[in-house]
Amino acid sequence: MSWDGKTEESGGPAIVLHVVPGISAEGIGTFVLNMLEHLDRSRTKVLLAVTTDLPQLYEDRARGLGAEICRTAEIGAGPVGWARHFVRLVRLIRRHGRIDAVHSHMDYFNGINCLAALAAGVPVRISHAHRAAEPGKIGWTKRLYGLIMRLLIALCATERVGCSDAANDGQHRIGPWRMRAKVVANGIDMGRFRPGRRKTAPDGIGPREDREHEVRFVAVGRMDDVKNPLFLVRVFGEVKKRLPGARLYWIGDGSMRGEVESLVGELGLSSSVSLLGVRSDVAAILPWMDCMLLPSRREGLGIALIEAQACGLTCFVSDTVPAEADLGLCVFLPLDKGEAYWAERICGHLAAGGGGLALNPERAARYDIRRTVRELEALWRPRRGGAGRRAAKDGLREHVP
Repeated sequence: MSWDGKTEESGGPAIVLHVVPGISAEGIGTFVLNMLEHLDRSRTKVLLAVTTDLPQLYEDRARGLGAEICRTAEIGAGPVGWARHFVRLVRLIRRHGRIDAVHSHMDYFNGINCLAALAAGVPVRISHAHRAAEPGKIGWTKRLYGLIMRLLIALCATERVGCSDAANDGQHRIGPWRMRAKVVANGIDMGRFRPGRRKTAPDGIGPREDREHEVRFVAVGRMDDVKNPLFLVRVFGEVKKRLPGARLYWIGDGSMRGEVESLVGELGLSSSVSLLGVRSDVAAILPWMDCMLLPSRREGLGIALIEAQACGLTCFVSDTVPAEADLGLCVFLPLDKGEAYWAERICGHLAAGGGGLALNPERAARYDIRRTVRELEALWRPRRGGAGRRAAKDGLREHVP
């Protein structure tokens, strides 16, 4: 597929450049790896433009799955870094000579990436929303930044997708005007995430024999403010008071790990909490758990939540999590009620035997990664008539509640 649309006729693979903040054990990195594992390489060749100079956890794995990895610039340096990234991204595209689609996974910064793709003449330019809007009031500088980037997305992107309606509503809207956007589910490999346990427990996970009274909770995610990690520890502390056999396993790391460790010690929970760090065997760990805790302040979707439900876990989640993430095993709880309320509801639910929750197969099927890949492949191939002209035409429409 060249820029004049000839690949449809020649049958050659589409060359797609994904712009990502990193390839690590967070939502976007996980999504990209899942996608790479299930792409038909005869139809699609993938390049990854990474906007950080830091080494990435899954970089070698991505290369092994056929991706070519390039670096632009560290955008954390502010406007100077943004400008350097923009110039290098345009040069990268032009130097390559043929990029059929640029697929940006960087929230509001998708505006800059789609502008660069437009400047370089790429026919398909995709803005992909992975996170919901920040709750509450934000400062004027953030509001101005968000407005400028959303305008760039409206003017420069030919396709706009999000992992949920909440993600699209947060990124692909300007006031009452909502851009044309569709939901593409963050798919997972349903063959890997299933309830059955392996015969041997993964490292760091104790066997279940002689521990029939133990209730195992798991948290999967970064220890950053948006995930509300200190509230999670306090909730577990309240659960432990009511349910002495409770134990918490935490998969992930982050900037607040020190604060989490301090609070765990302060609440006397050290013997009941295992901080496992970043793990590549999440699919093997989840079946050894009973419940998930996810009290996030905001989520675009929550791919870890999809994985947990696929493994049969009951999930106690905040009411900020999009409804689309409920595959039938979610219990939504309000953040403003506090940790004692959460603990009462959790323990009450467990005492009642689970409240009749069950995985809904039809909802779960929407998150099969094979379905996701098919939807993405359809986006990456430009339609006849010129994708570039469609961007301005379809950029905005008035939102009808």
